[in-house]
Amino acid sequence: MAVLFSDEKKWNLDEPDRNIKYWHDLRKEPKSFFSVQSGGGSVMVWAAFGFSGQVGFAFLGGRQNSPKFIETLENNLMPFAENRGGRNWEYQYDNAPIHTSNATKNYLNSKTVTVLE
Repeated sequence: MAVLFSDEKKWNLDEPDRNIKYWHDLRKEPKSFFSVQSGGGSVMVWAAFGFSGQVGFAFLGGRQNSPKFIETLENNLMPFAENRGGRNWEYQYDNAPIHTSNATKNYLNSKTVTVLE
């Protein structure tokens, strides 16, 4: 039995996630590539990994909730799992509220997805 795992990560351009390091020629002046104004902004990504490496990757918009998580699964995880994995796989995620909500559980049950505890 194969296992698929997914999770989300948000990177902020302001503290604490700001990446302020980059490679540059030490013989030249360092450059500033961005400045933080009005909170800096952020980017949220979703990725899944499984029995054959990376399964899916998606940029997510806005605040995530159960309906948006279900949409991400429907558009990114399920097509891969159904086409490559058949029914011989189990799904694993952390216990974030959007992962364990009744709506998400009902969706996964409707797709007959086995979830690891």
